Amino acid sequence: MSRNRVIYQSEALFASQKSSNESTYDHLAVGDVEQLHRVQSANYAFNISRTDVNQFGELGAIDRVVLETPTVSLDFSYYLANFGNEEALGFTVGGNSEHDDDLVSAVSSIIDKSKDEKNYFIKTVGEGLDAVSENGKAAVAGDSVIGVGNAFLTSYSVEASVGGFPTVSVAAEGMNMRFDSLDSNAQGVIPSLDKIEGVASAEKYSLPDAKKSVGTEDSQSISTLRPGDIKVSLVQSKNNWLVTKSTDSENTGFGNFGENPDEKANDYDLPGVKLPSSSSNAVESANIQSFNISFDLSRTPIQRLGNRFAFAREIDFPVNITTSFEAVLTDLTTGSLSDLIDCEKSYDLKIELYSPDGCQTDGTSDKFPVSTYIVKDLKPDSQSFTSSIGDNKTVSIEFTSQIGGPEQKDVGLFMRGISKTNIQEPDIPPTFTLAYGADASVGMEEGDIRVIFSERVRGVGGSVLSSNDFDFQYNGTPISSDNFDLFTIPSDSKSIVLRVTETALKSQLIANPTLAVVDVKPDSVEDYASPEPKKALPAPKPVAPDYPVITLVGDNPLSLALGTPYVEPGYTATDAEDGDVSGSVAVAGDTVDENVAATYTITYTVTDTNGLSTNVSRDVVVA
Repeated sequence: MSRNRVIYQSEALFASQKSSNESTYDHLAVGDVEQLHRVQSANYAFNISRTDVNQFGELGAIDRVVLETPTVSLDFSYYLANFGNEEALGFTVGGNSEHDDDLVSAVSSIIDKSKDEKNYFIKTVGEGLDAVSENGKAAVAGDSVIGVGNAFLTSYSVEASVGGFPTVSVAAEGMNMRFDSLDSNAQGVIPSLDKIEGVASAEKYSLPDAKKSVGTEDSQSISTLRPGDIKVSLVQSKNNWLVTKSTDSENTGFGNFGENPDEKANDYDLPGVKLPSSSSNAVESANIQSFNISFDLSRTPIQRLGNRFAFAREIDFPVNITTSFEAVLTDLTTGSLSDLIDCEKSYDLKIELYSPDGCQTDGTSDKFPVSTYIVKDLKPDSQSFTSSIGDNKTVSIEFTSQIGGPEQKDVGLFMRGISKTNIQEPDIPPTFTLAYGADASVGMEEGDIRVIFSERVRGVGGSVLSSNDFDFQYNGTPISSDNFDLFTIPSDSKSIVLRVTETALKSQLIANPTLAVVDVKPDSVEDYASPEPKKALPAPKPVAPDYPVITLVGDNPLSLALGTPYVEPGYTATDAEDGDVSGSVAVAGDTVDENVAATYTITYTVTDTNGLSTNVSRDVVVA
């Protein structure tokens, strides 16, 4: 029966997941196409620009020619329930266990083109039918699909306000639009074009079952995030030359770069409106009514003679990120505009959207950040105050930053949270083990004790760990924190090293390290809970002697044609203590007769100054 209309009930939106250079390939494998969830609107259109061909003697154009690639536009919005849609759109989303400084730019996969170009599909089922179901609604023959091919993301924004759900708006531009009715195999034809030849793809696609949520875990099934579960933190960027920083090589937390600094040392301090900071003192700050983070990826089509279509749509850099807040004004901070001019600072923003309380049944904590936006190196652009009779005094404040490259971890936009591949793991507190002894590769010397945690840890509130956070005993006697130092290993964010500074104690520790006992003090490490009260150092293990090593040059076995004289290919020998001992290698064994077909064995032996010997052999096959 023919439709009288189409409403939201019957539609579902999908995005391809193939790499950018595979947009014209078939999309038939599991994972080639993913559904977008919580969609609230979808609009799509195409525009064709024509150029008139006129001539003297005739009023009307003798032709109207298409010289530019037609523009296909797609924009849609959805409620933010997690970062499943962002992941499907090509953004890089870190897991909740990743530290702020370990995240990479959210648009890194778009910039490097691995996930830049996509095909989008809008499926429409029969009138009065749901396009989505709890366990998955399969596409069937006869379903209508509108496809947008060779589409590139052109804008992204997220906003939330009091009384409204957090909402994301996305826009994309494509090169082709295709209208399909799925065949008897529930397959359609890819809407993308070969950008060089301008020929439409003939490859097929299939759509996955349309499900209610991105996954089955509780953390993936939240209906939508709510304005009452949003936490905003704005702090000074560590790029500021006056920010309180740690002497350690590694940052320790958002807005906390010093070794046990005042918790407000690096708070947002721009003169004027007071905003929430790393110390989370939202009560004293302005009452934020809304926020918005947005950026545009404007693109320039690149064409060339001989091609009817643009063969590339390159992003116009730099790309600015605009962040704005609307707030009801409370207290003001002190200072003047000249302070900003004379000593300009940048700021880092973290917006955490938490799960609603009491939603979890899978062993995770009741409240955890589902989606976290981090924008780094923000520069303030404007503050606008509004006051009128009958209304609360309000302030609008706007910042801008820029999208950073994949290696720039201190500027740009970053995302972390729940997605199809990232779930909220049950809360398992970190534990630790101990190691000791010299290890030049990580800067450890004899007498050092390495505390190896099961995951990266911080002090409570994100502070830097210090010797005061550990209980240290030797042979049953407590050791004062004044008698040992603590340092980190740059290459291993999960380890802390304790180094004894008292000479006599260090000598005892080197002689008998198994008498040392280390424990973490209660409430000193964030989320820490050891299953054992204390950890003793393991017994020393026998050290294997360092034998010299012989490396043969050339093949082994070595094939030699009959009648060809044998020439020794060579060898090298090294020793941990003696260094290069190639000159001490003794060569013995069979004498190779190139005129007699046989297998000859040559031996190589070297002995170091400690009397340790190594020998290897090479077979020479004459045939």
